[in-house]
Amino acid sequence: MMNNSIPKVKTAYVLLVNVDDRQTAMLRMAFKMYNSVNYQLIQPADNAQPELILVDGDTADGEAVWQKVKKKYPDAIVVFFGRNSPSFTAPYLMKPIRFDTLFQHLRNLQQGNGVWLADNKVGAQQEAVNEKTVDNTTQQDHNAADHLQQAVTVVRFQTKGTLLGMVQKLAKQTEDTAILFENKPVLIVFPSVEKVLLAVESDALQQLCMQTDVEWQTKAVPASAPTAQLHDKAKLTLQACIWQLSIWTARGRLIDPITPDTVIKLKAWPNMTRMAYLPESMRLSAFLVRTPVALNTLYKLLPVSLEDVLNYIAATYSIGSLIIEQPLTHSAAQQEKEMVLTRKAPQPATKSAAGAHTAEHNESDENKPKGLLARLMGRLRGN
Repeated sequence: MMNNSIPKVKTAYVLLVNVDDRQTAMLRMAFKMYNSVNYQLIQPADNAQPELILVDGDTADGEAVWQKVKKKYPDAIVVFFGRNSPSFTAPYLMKPIRFDTLFQHLRNLQQGNGVWLADNKVGAQQEAVNEKTVDNTTQQDHNAADHLQQAVTVVRFQTKGTLLGMVQKLAKQTEDTAILFENKPVLIVFPSVEKVLLAVESDALQQLCMQTDVEWQTKAVPASAPTAQLHDKAKLTLQACIWQLSIWTARGRLIDPITPDTVIKLKAWPNMTRMAYLPESMRLSAFLVRTPVALNTLYKLLPVSLEDVLNYIAATYSIGSLIIEQPLTHSAAQQEKEMVLTRKAPQPATKSAAGAHTAEHNESDENKPKGLLARLMGRLRGN
């Protein structure tokens, strides 16, 4: 017998027009993590009638495209999606996307709210808000806080010429090989048993990870009874060694070939119990194993130290757990521009802001059950 008490999740088909790959990826990620309404992205060729259509109005022909789409889909809600409001009356969703209010805005747009009036004399950017009246002073303070950004420049590094790069190279071979520095053994790589035998203390190894463009010396270890004994003495797994060397080599830098605009995804959870401790690794793994995302987006979403994020990316990419879902296609000049990341600066909580947040939270709880997106984002943010 069918259990009629199980709530049915409404499906809302969403069509994106002229929206770039980055915005599309962010929306797709948010839709996957939200379970109160099944927002589903469709293509024009799909046999489905869109309920919501988001037209990017920031392109040169944005307004003309909106008019064209509106005529083609008269029964759909065609939303003007841009940083600046349209010159005509239309449902309006302002950039940039804010995950904490995105679905509230989408619900309002579906209900016929959030319409920008062309004859608005004030010309202020109005966000679609819920039905309660918000105090003007509080709203102005909130808007001012949204514009406070913190920026940081990302530095990249290559593994070529590093101890990490040499260990990775030897790990793909079959022969047992020792790595030497200034004619002194550093470690021995045993690919057949996937283990590493250290010949120096960890402090010295960490210092060696700072060496770049080094012609590392290698020496093959012949198969023999003593070599077999060395296998037994090697307690460090090859994966754990590469993980640690990656952290020491990265030191808060971004590993090449990944850039801030490259879409990455965790292929599988690393075995954290056998790896060196890395702050925020559990939180980052929980996020990236579920959702492909670029670093510039990840930095905006999670209040995590950028150094911890970059060390995590280096470690997981080096052991093969992190994969590139979408490679970078920008020019060299655009790459340099993308090396600066920004996100909203943390603001001290005020009494009025806290009260407004509590009221919004309570109203949301009354209207619908707390969704997966809210729960997951709360955990990722440490709430």
